[in-house]
This record gives sequence, structure tokens and C-alpha cells, in this order.
Amino acid sequence: MNVDAKNLTIENVLTKGSYIIPDYQREFAWNVENIKELISDISESTPQENYFIGHMVLQGDFNGNFFEVVDGQQRITTITIMLCAIRDIFIERAKDETLDKALQEEMVEYANAIDEKYIFNKDRNNKRFVVLNSEMPYPLFQKLVQSKPSEKDFKVIPEKSGDKKIKDAYNQCLLDFKQLLHIQLVIFRDKVLNLELIFVAVKDEADIHNVFETLNAKGKDLDAFDLIKNKVFKLYPKEAHLKEPKDSWKKIVDNTQGSSLSFLNNFWASRYKKVSDKNIFKEFIRTSKQDGFNYKTFLAELVLDSEMYHKIIMPKESDWKNNKLMSIYISLEAISIFKVKVANAIIIALLRALNEKKISETYCIKTMQVIEKFHFIHNAICSLRSSGMDTMYAKISKNIYLANDKEAVHKKIDEFIVSLNNKMPTMEQFKAKFDSKLFYSDTKGKNKELEKNKKLVQYALKKIEYKKQNGNVKLFNVSIEHVCPETRTQEWSKIDEKLVINIANLVLLDSNLNSRIGQKNYQNKRETILAKNTILSTNDVFNKYNNWENKVINERKEDLIMSLYSEVWK
Repeated sequence: MNVDAKNLTIENVLTKGSYIIPDYQREFAWNVENIKELISDISESTPQENYFIGHMVLQGDFNGNFFEVVDGQQRITTITIMLCAIRDIFIERAKDETLDKALQEEMVEYANAIDEKYIFNKDRNNKRFVVLNSEMPYPLFQKLVQSKPSEKDFKVIPEKSGDKKIKDAYNQCLLDFKQLLHIQLVIFRDKVLNLELIFVAVKDEADIHNVFETLNAKGKDLDAFDLIKNKVFKLYPKEAHLKEPKDSWKKIVDNTQGSSLSFLNNFWASRYKKVSDKNIFKEFIRTSKQDGFNYKTFLAELVLDSEMYHKIIMPKESDWKNNKLMSIYISLEAISIFKVKVANAIIIALLRALNEKKISETYCIKTMQVIEKFHFIHNAICSLRSSGMDTMYAKISKNIYLANDKEAVHKKIDEFIVSLNNKMPTMEQFKAKFDSKLFYSDTKGKNKELEKNKKLVQYALKKIEYKKQNGNVKLFNVSIEHVCPETRTQEWSKIDEKLVINIANLVLLDSNLNSRIGQKNYQNKRETILAKNTILSTNDVFNKYNNWENKVINERKEDLIMSLYSEVWK
């Protein structure tokens, strides 16, 4: 086995050659807390101790100058982000005319040294290359972080989870480092460059996974997703001219959008049983030793379920072109609005069964709507905990997976629906929480809580409209209108202030009508809406009520409670 392992400083590592993060690796996953913790650890270390950050496993010849990162991409990416932030602060301070000119020149030199040695470098032909490169589509890393301030593209928008976390990490580094005085920043830079690690270079691809497994023998503090990947890469049957299992693993990483471990947990629950994140790898090893286990089949199952998972976490109308199946998209979008993740395992099982024709379209739609209703009432409105639900969902998911035919699947689903309905909160519980969840204000500024409320109100009102039109409607260009405006004129002064933002005072309007309604009185609003609006449920409200007062709003509230608890689901 051709392996070299040596203690190196980060300065040694970054000046040794170029590094590439292959596209089958998981996305950058460190959050702001991870970044702050590392900054704190480095700051508290002494200049003499060379703070140790573990090992890096790379594929390549130790004496060469090109390496593929197998293990350690989070650390080398974070350190590169830190150095970029330090460089950018040096450049910014060099422009400060209140500073001594010699100090300004010194800062320019420091910035150039970082840029030209540790972020970029030159080969023997004097051609510039980037030290850390990624095959993942991370335009923000290159265009905003690695580029000098004068070359940065501030318009680039982070799309992937990893890209967003890179931006957050960079901003956090800027925030922390700007608080340091010049000499403190220089000392911190030196501590970063003196960080020590064990550099493990493995020349032969066939040996790389044995080395990784040996170094991580106990799997402590390691992601089960990476540990399973290593096993799959090591034991997958190789075929000539095929880039497997790399191509398939890249699909899984792309589909899971930075939540690979959550996906793995849902995958396991939907086919085997519910286990904790820390026990998934142990269960995988146990399962892989059973007769008939096949790594090629296992990887194909992971890819398939990752496609289902992607439809859950990133619901798109284009995935459901069949009009009948559009109901599934509506349920997926709703569950996303509720921010409920506990049902992901059973939804994967349902979509997989639909794909394999083990469940009828009607049964799949019905089950999705039962899950949607339950979590709207149980989580979105009543704010009840979902303890025990993950085990219940895992059990039915496994039953669906193991069933041999539609009849068996449908029977298990019927039993599941009865069990779920038995856990439904009562009408009294729903009514008690109704006002505190279904309200929206236009005048209190933007914040996450109000945006969440707005989506929930839109969902509830749309649900009523879908029922009214038997689902034969696409509601995209609609807005929420306060019947009694939040800024109350004399005419509206008798309306209870608490009722103004309640859903009972809110209706859906065609977007082009919203600006035309403005501050009109009720009769003028009513006349315009009934003449121009296409939303049937809204027109019902204005047809029913000749005036708008506290009694009317409270009456409508009771109608909405009844409708949203039971009527729209029939």
C-alpha cells in the first residue's frame, strides 16, 4: 500500500500544490456556530503550540502537487474562507488614509502574500492557479470569497445549501476579524497558517477507502453518510468505462441539497426501521452482512429514494404534470409550509410505491391528504409535539415497502389512516389555537414569523378555494386583502383592532385587483370585487354579507374554523 502520512502545517499544505473537492462529496456543512467555535479555539491557542486540527485524507502522490480531497474538505474550505476574509480586511485597511503610509504599504504586502501563496499560486510555467478548487457548482465561493474585493461579484446568489453556508461563514469571519487590531490580525493569521494536521496521501485509489476506514475505525463524531459512502466506494463492483459509484453518489448529493444525513435517516426508516443518526452506520454494517445484500442494488435504492426526497424538500409543480397527481404537489407544498419533517419517511415510501405501481393514484392522493390534514391541525395550528410519530411512520413505511401487491398496500394504508385519525386534536383544541396562528399584518414590517403566518393564511384560504372549485384551479397570482384595512379610517373605527389581522378579516384577491381596492369603503369594495374578482370563495363572502362589522367577522371566523377543521377535507 503506497501511503504517506506526515505532520504538516496549513502553510505547508496550501503551498504544496492544488486541491480539488470532487463533486460526489457532500456539500459544505459547517454552520456559523462551527465557524465561531474554530475561531475561538484558534484565538485561545498560544503561538508556540500549533493547534492540532486532526487529519486530512487525500488521493495523490505525496511528492506530487495535485490532490483530491477524500476527508477534510470542511476544514480546508473553512481555513481558505478565513484567509480570504483576512486578506480582504488587509486590503480594506490599506485604503484608510488616516493610517501611516508605511503601515498601509505593509497591509498591501500582507494581503498580496495571502492571495498569491495560499488562495492562488503559480506553477513552474508561472501560470496562476487556484489552490482549493471544487467540482461542485459553488459560484459564490469563487466569485465572492476567493476573489479580491475589486474583483468580487456581489450579485451572485447562493442557490445550494453549501453555497449559503459558505457565504455565512465568510460574513462571520469578516465580522469577527474586523474587531481585531492590526497586530492582532497578523497574530491570528500566523496561528491559522501554523495549524497542524496529519497529511495522509494515498497514491492508489484502491487503497484510499481502507485508509479512511482505518483512521475512522470507531466512527466517533463522523457522519454516517460519509462512512457509508466509504464502504460503498470500497466494495462496489467496478465496471470498465463507468464512473460508478461516483456518478450515482453525485446524484444523491445533488438531490439531498445539503441534508444528506436527514435523507439517510428517512431512507432507513422507510425501508428498514427507525434508528438514531448515530446508529445508522451500525445498522448498515449489520444489514450489509446479511445474505443477498448487494452494494450495486443498495446504491440504486439510495439514488431512487433521493429522487423522491428531492420532490419532498423542493416541491415543484413541474414534477407533477398529470392533473390528477397535482394534488400530491399541493400536499407536498403544504407540508413544506408547516415545516414538518417527521412524515418524510412515509412520503418517500408512498412516492416510491406510486413509482413502482404498488399503490393506486387514488390511494396515494388520499393518504397524502390525510397526512396534510393531520399536520395542518396537529402541528401548524395546535403546535403539538410529534413524539412517537416517527416510529409510527417508519412502521407503515416498512409495511408499504414489503407488501407484494396493491391490495396488501391499500389494506395497510387503511389501517394507518384509522390510527392517524385517532391521534387528531379535537375541534376544541383547534379552536383554542386558531386566532394565535391564522393572522397576518402588512404594517408591522417583515420578519420570519409574519412571513410564516402569511404563508399559512394563504394556504388556508387557498385550501377553501380548491374545495370550492373541486381542485380544478391553479392559484398563483393571488394576494391577501384585509377587508377592514389595517390603517383604519373613521368608517372602519368600530372594528375591533384584534379582528383586523385575523384570517376572518382576510380574503384572497386576484393580484391585479389589490391596488384598485385601496382604502375604499365596504360597499365600494364589495361592488368592485363582485364585478371583477374570480376567486369564488371570496365572492361568497361579499355575496353573503351586506356590511362588515365585528359580529360579521366573528361569524365568518366560526365558519372558517368549521371549514378548515373538517369541511375542506371531505
